[in-house]
Amino acid sequence: MTTFYIVRHGETLWNAEGRIQGHTDVGLIERGREQARATARRLAGNAFGVAYSSDMSRTIETAQIILGERDIPLNSVPELREYNKGVFEGLTPDEYREQYPHLYESSLVNDPDFAPPGGETIRQCQSRLSQFFSCLREQHPNDEVLIVGHGGSLRSGIVALLGLPLEANWKFVMHNCAVSMVRTYPDNSVMHLYNDTSHLKDVR
Repeated sequence: MTTFYIVRHGETLWNAEGRIQGHTDVGLIERGREQARATARRLAGNAFGVAYSSDMSRTIETAQIILGERDIPLNSVPELREYNKGVFEGLTPDEYREQYPHLYESSLVNDPDFAPPGGETIRQCQSRLSQFFSCLREQHPNDEVLIVGHGGSLRSGIVALLGLPLEANWKFVMHNCAVSMVRTYPDNSVMHLYNDTSHLKDVR
């Protein structure tokens, strides 16, 4: 049985401003670091065998804060990156509605094959995360594994782990430094926790 503890990165300036990040490398703000420190306290008793983050600075720093001084290997990999949002990156929804009105209308439809120019579809992202989690299950069959990533792509990973239809991507939300937990078995995966932010109640 593999147990995945899945954490979204702490808050960034672009999160606070409502800007789309995607593959743009935006670092944590101090509130994001405090969220990560609270998550570290929450997960201090977990015996992680290994940890993975995306190769973006916001996820690497979040994972490093959570792991602290523990001797747990951290692997930073591009497979865990957020959806590539192409021309939308760096813009707020109001800004991309103004600059790309036709694309904006298309983005409001739950179409798994829609991508802004230069970007990635939900179908492509879910395929990427599905393959990655399948590899982790094979490599770490009896471990607790910490995963630190991004809200959109982690939702796709969880949908893939649970064997849910692609359309389930639009049924979940994930907050900064929320903790989710999925246990995998030979013929099934079970969600035990999702988007838990109870440890962040004192973060201002």
